[in-house]
Amino acid sequence: MRILVTGGSGRVGRFVVKELQDHGHTVTNFDLRRPDAEVAEVRTILGDASKMEDAFGALTYVGAEALVHMAAWSDPGFVADSRTFGDNVGATFNLLDVCARIGIDRAIVASSAQVYGFAEHCPVYAPVDEDHPLRPLNSYALSKICGEQTAAYFAARHAVRIATFRIMGARAPEDLDAEVAALRSATPEVGRFLLWNRTDARDVARACRLALEAPVMPSGIYNITARQNALGVDAAELLRSHCPDTEIRGELSGPASILSSRKAREDFGYEAQFR
Repeated sequence: MRILVTGGSGRVGRFVVKELQDHGHTVTNFDLRRPDAEVAEVRTILGDASKMEDAFGALTYVGAEALVHMAAWSDPGFVADSRTFGDNVGATFNLLDVCARIGIDRAIVASSAQVYGFAEHCPVYAPVDEDHPLRPLNSYALSKICGEQTAAYFAARHAVRIATFRIMGARAPEDLDAEVAALRSATPEVGRFLLWNRTDARDVARACRLALEAPVMPSGIYNITARQNALGVDAAELLRSHCPDTEIRGELSGPASILSSRKAREDFGYEAQFR
């Protein structure tokens, strides 16, 4: 497929670009800046997806057949909260609106596990599936919930199949060892922010490819994370010790991830390969 990846210069998007390119797709990166390291045969278009003319121009210029939308202000604090919210929501609407208008029928939209609000709230139940209550704590998480609803609107009203990924703590592989070491040496309360999890960016990239390549790409929301928690300890015991009010509804054997990616595994075969 001809695939436009927004945010392909970013910390996760660059792995998405490489994964798709390595598996025979024709990839174009659409970002505010050029990548630090170019990928062979991947063109970069500079532009701002929160501007409709840029979104329309990028998708039509490359004749895109599919979209992977990774671009966003990736946390609160980089810019004013009003811009974090407005740019993130506006970009998602613009891109999906163009997809609907010109006949692009497959799209991946990056959301975030921050929508669950685990920095301040323990899970209501575990394993945490996609039906778990949402409790946004900042402008970024709120923008991601609006992005999910925007995707659901276009999937329902137009012939666009959209998989929305709630990604948990994605990190480049070169950053994971140091971050996991810091997480293990910190107090457990620090790690609850992401349910003691981190996700290798290469697994996020693989999830994007598997969903796009599925014979019938399913629309819906999907948790994407690692198979095991980063502490390497028994998940049920972790919850009993630090979230005693969390109801354990399903199986949490050994150091499993408390966030469940079961739906992604069943619908398009995603299983994290990296620890």
